[in-house]
Amino acid sequence: MSFNIRSIEAAVTEARSKGKERGIKFEQSFDVAVNFRKKEMDVSKPENRLNQELVLPNALYPPPKVCAFGDGEFAEKATSAGAEQVVGKDDIPRLGEEKKERKSLAKSFDFFIAAVDAMPLIGRYLGQALGSRGKMPKPFPPQADLDAIINQYHRTVRVRMRNTPTFHVKVGHEKMSDREIADNIAAVLSMVHSKGFSARISDVLVKTTMGPMVPVTY
Repeated sequence: MSFNIRSIEAAVTEARSKGKERGIKFEQSFDVAVNFRKKEMDVSKPENRLNQELVLPNALYPPPKVCAFGDGEFAEKATSAGAEQVVGKDDIPRLGEEKKERKSLAKSFDFFIAAVDAMPLIGRYLGQALGSRGKMPKPFPPQADLDAIINQYHRTVRVRMRNTPTFHVKVGHEKMSDREIADNIAAVLSMVHSKGFSARISDVLVKTTMGPMVPVTY
């Protein structure tokens, strides 16, 4: 499905301008909210809830944080590729026994990857903390191209609906151009369309971190 990218870009421009009008001095991100009509989107039914990762056309700033589980060559490659933290297999049981540490780990990182041989330990000791947040890591073999994998995660958002027919995701940063942010929003809408939910949308809104909501015409 094609979208009117100029209209989406115009909404981003307006959101940027209105954010600045409030005199906010720190750097702001851009979020998009997609709201669905309640009568047409019964989220008590699993088939009406979105819960997936989406790769955006343009990298986010700052990029999502990635944590890797593994040892040896896998750990070295993950560090080189830009993983913010690498957890060795021997540390997984200890993290699992420390409630505050495992909760902090789950909240501090956006995505997790793991060496194949680390997955049994992760499932046993960290499965509850990560699984409840939809953050269970994907397993990769030692020969996997972690540079490409982590680069992709730096362009990835998690689209997740919970108890209400709406979701919001980060789609940009004020350092990005309006067109880059608009392209990311279009990718989100394309995903919604691919799931057959686009006809149920009530409205789409974009905003900066502290700015007001701006309607998106697409």
